[in-house]
Amino acid sequence: MQDDLFRPTIRDQPAPGKPPWRPESIVYPAFFGGPLAAATLGLLNGHRLALPTGQLLAIAGAGVAGFAARATVGAFTDGNSTVRLAGTVCGLLVWLVVLSLQRRPFRVATLRGREPARLIGPGFAAAIVCGLLEAVLLAVLVR
Repeated sequence: MQDDLFRPTIRDQPAPGKPPWRPESIVYPAFFGGPLAAATLGLLNGHRLALPTGQLLAIAGAGVAGFAARATVGAFTDGNSTVRLAGTVCGLLVWLVVLSLQRRPFRVATLRGREPARLIGPGFAAAIVCGLLEAVLLAVLVR
């Protein structure tokens, strides 16, 4: 009975796959790349954290809704700066969804001894590729 007091509740477990990224770090690609970049990195990190399917669908839905909101703003406004601002705001809103779903599993992963992976390369790639993809899609959809 006394032994239970000193037994750790979080035990070391073997790492199942690639180490996760810090959910807080996804804010930079979300800011510069928009909602699709935030959702893409959120989904990839969700797989690394082994999130349930429902949470992964919530991240994907937030990304699609964020892009739809950006496209709606583009359809009803004339300025490019307004569409860019809407992309930034929508990207940050998607990042908040990612952060709310991944903060606790990431903390558990770090308590189990997992070191976070670096997001520099994938973050730049997601911001550039998804930003260009959104620009092309908006050019096709808004016209």
